Amino acid sequence: VRWILPLVVGCALVSADSPAEAHRSPESLFNSGKNCQSRLAKSPKRQKLRSNWENCIRDFSALLAQHPRNRLEENSLLALGELYAGLHRYSKNDSDRQKSLEYYRQLISNYPNGSSARTAQRRMNTADPPTRPSSLATVKNIRYWVYPDYTRLVLDLDRNMDYRQEPFMADTMRIRLLRTRLGPAAKKGVADLSEGLLRRVTLKPADPDSMLLSINTKNLAMAPKVLPLSNPERLVIDLFSRGPADEPNSSDAPMEPPQKTSGVPPVFAQPLPIDVRTIVLDPGHGGKDPGAIGRTGLTEKDIVLDIGLRLRSLIRDRMGKKVIMTRQDDTFIPLDDRTLIANSKKADLFVSIHVNSHPQRATRGIEVYHLGQSSDRHAMAVAARENNVSLKSLGSLDRTVKQILFDLGREYNLDQSQTLAHFTRRSFQTTMGSRYDYDVVDHGVKRAPFYVLLNSNMPSILAEVSFISNPAEEQLLRQGPYRQAIAESLFQGLRTYLSSLKPIS
Repeated sequence: VRWILPLVVGCALVSADSPAEAHRSPESLFNSGKNCQSRLAKSPKRQKLRSNWENCIRDFSALLAQHPRNRLEENSLLALGELYAGLHRYSKNDSDRQKSLEYYRQLISNYPNGSSARTAQRRMNTADPPTRPSSLATVKNIRYWVYPDYTRLVLDLDRNMDYRQEPFMADTMRIRLLRTRLGPAAKKGVADLSEGLLRRVTLKPADPDSMLLSINTKNLAMAPKVLPLSNPERLVIDLFSRGPADEPNSSDAPMEPPQKTSGVPPVFAQPLPIDVRTIVLDPGHGGKDPGAIGRTGLTEKDIVLDIGLRLRSLIRDRMGKKVIMTRQDDTFIPLDDRTLIANSKKADLFVSIHVNSHPQRATRGIEVYHLGQSSDRHAMAVAARENNVSLKSLGSLDRTVKQILFDLGREYNLDQSQTLAHFTRRSFQTTMGSRYDYDVVDHGVKRAPFYVLLNSNMPSILAEVSFISNPAEEQLLRQGPYRQAIAESLFQGLRTYLSSLKPIS
């Protein structure tokens, strides 16, 4: 009987530092991996077995683990990206697709000026989309956070799903979750969701393969807004009260959301702040997420934390404003938790701090973003990297932002975020030159659908303060005076913006 073994998903790879792979030269491992990859490419039959892909992956993984920063690292990263992409076409396992994208991103970050980086970017642009499963998605869990005038509801899913939102009427929102079922944990927790701005929440079958989510609310300033988030998949719903805002919390430490367990949260219009009392500073990345990495090993997460702490001191000492940090140490904070902190504390401004990366190593300078549809392809690439999604996924989000802005119309005004972004950009031009004698390349103010900007309920910007992929700027970023000059530039932009809010006497 002629038969072919099925493609088994989830087999563990042999450790890269197992005895069989130990003490082999980088050339030996690389040549073995390339020969394996070549044999695999020539045999459709071999491609049907996961173990054959893993044999090739093991050689390149061992090379990276045993010989870091070796001259063969660049081509090994490309090979791993290609192997996981090829494996995904057979396994349909999205974790294989994500690993492929991770290796491509690492290659672009470590070797931005090489031909392999350009190849990796092309492969990312044409990567297979997430596999649309034939089975139903499952609502695994329901979580919510309750504050006096702000409530967030999150549905955790085991895979992506489509939904249809009905018009908000009589304090009730209805969302049809297509090809979705309710898991046991979520079924148990939905029964008692009647807290904060939630009067009653029900989630029940609408037909054999979909669910109807019904949310009865109270005292809302406007209709709830709903959008999906990915990695992991979830649906997030934000509700804001029309009641008076609470005084900001007296603690400067990052808030730990009082999570209760039982697409992207919306843009929400806020009146022009007359008295800015609380500013949230958001150093990007952290913990298990290093962000962009320079060729000498400098990480984005360390740089932006240091700049954020310096900026906090400037704001406190010179303006006497309250500052809340989304993180004060090397801690991983999920993207949606960052603006949950800002929204629940009723912050008046939100500033997210990042450093940039580009395939062309000669690229340097600063650029400041506010929420909107992407200004250009580079803005799309930056947002995809910071959101940790593919360009294809970001394209869908970019279209969603357009719909959000259209739906809100004049109720939502981007003027304050735009104004803050322009003041910050100008401050970099003047402050960096005077305080550090450095000719700043100004890439201007741009728009992009960053998750942290889309989530925030106040004027918000994201500043990319240098290019870590540029060798000269990476060396500057290692220096305390240069980081201080960046903090001073951000501070001066904030101070100029706050001065613009004062009425003319």
